[in-house]
Amino acid sequence: MSDIGTVRAQEISSADSTTAVSSVPSAGSVRQSAMAEALIDQNASDPTLGHDSAAQQRQARQALTAAKTRFERLREENRNEEALAAALQVATLAQTAYGPGALENARPLIDLAFTQREAGDFLAAEQNYLAAIAIIERHENRLSETLIEPLIGLGRAYNRSGLNEQAVTHFNRAMRINHVNLGFYNFEQFKIQDGLTESYVGMRDFEEANFYQESQLEIYQRKLGAKNPEVVPAMYKLAEWYSRTGYLEESQLMYRGADRLLRENYGEKSTSRFDALLGLAKTYERQGNGLSAISTLKKAIRLFDENPESDPLQRAKLRVALGDLYAREAMPSAAETEYNAAWDDLSSEDIYREQRDKYFSAPVRVAGGPLSTYARGARNKSVDALQDGYVLISYTVSPNGRASDVKIVESYPTDVMDKSISTTYKRSYFRPRMEDGIAVEATGLLARHEFKYSPELDQASDRADESGSRQRSSGKRIESPD
Repeated sequence: MSDIGTVRAQEISSADSTTAVSSVPSAGSVRQSAMAEALIDQNASDPTLGHDSAAQQRQARQALTAAKTRFERLREENRNEEALAAALQVATLAQTAYGPGALENARPLIDLAFTQREAGDFLAAEQNYLAAIAIIERHENRLSETLIEPLIGLGRAYNRSGLNEQAVTHFNRAMRINHVNLGFYNFEQFKIQDGLTESYVGMRDFEEANFYQESQLEIYQRKLGAKNPEVVPAMYKLAEWYSRTGYLEESQLMYRGADRLLRENYGEKSTSRFDALLGLAKTYERQGNGLSAISTLKKAIRLFDENPESDPLQRAKLRVALGDLYAREAMPSAAETEYNAAWDDLSSEDIYREQRDKYFSAPVRVAGGPLSTYARGARNKSVDALQDGYVLISYTVSPNGRASDVKIVESYPTDVMDKSISTTYKRSYFRPRMEDGIAVEATGLLARHEFKYSPELDQASDRADESGSRQRSSGKRIESPD
């Protein structure tokens, strides 16, 4: 539990644990809504429990408005630790202002639970989502549309905790409430379906996971028409899902279908085909068909070259993608040509300079294979048997995108993944740093790689990873870091 959680005992005088912003149940326990509701009933029947004077309530309501504004600003600015403390303050003030169990507490509890979930405090998030659900059920009803948000949040907290079956229970309830209030073919259910998808992925049930992704496109087509170009974003989403799960042929079919729909509605030379062609190229590369990927990206670039009103940002994105692909195909000269063209596109106006810097102000590793987040043998161990380790390396990247002078700065524990990480960087290709349109050497670069390891296997893992790393490096084409 975070230090913020210790504030609760001092700041909340009520014994109502449904409004306790950070009390945590014992390990492995799951509080049920019925338990939370019973505690609300107890508070409601005792007017002396947790209620401040009228003057204190007025003061709390005045302070509550300012506290809400501060919380929203901190969350928008991604100042997460401060936002968590602010959310705690809002929830505390709401209880003082309106009394424990009041409906006005639901929103602050949901916001606090969300913030705790994002901070990784899943037990506290669980408790506060359940408290908000119980309050809404008491004041509204068990089919209230207001319940959908905390049910989704609770499901996501369970997913991130690895409790996928419990997540399914709450997502399914959110889905039923959604259908009762909004009908079977509404777009609002998609975030629930995405939650169910992640639950079933965690349970290794890909058939169910596919169902919830495929049904979204069917709903779009039913509502808008199969030939309506407004269904294209749903086609992209499904294509990305297929690619993620290894259904590359299905992904290609979806991207081709989207491209065909755009051509039928906007013409062969429309730059609206950008995402379809870029996605199609990525699936070709994942299949090992680098030539088709290159051809597809070149086709997309020609569309932009032939259209004088085309967006330089999109054209530069295509050129950078093609340059990265050339690097992975061990074609450094062709990669340099595309990077230079992208630099020129983004130097045409000052408004593009920020994006140019994101691409070229520092080297970006684009080839060399993924870096494992587990030491050898640790992946099949239980979470409780694993510990956190890291490797910090320094290196230099040359103008042609190759790493040199790779050194281990520090690591913990030593000799677990030192060799495998340094070897991976030595065989990697980078998009080089550029200055004034010229690729230049970048020195003094640092990279920290974190991983899980099993203490009983730490010595053997590095030797095994090194052996595997040598095997994977064979062949002309270099693996993507993804």
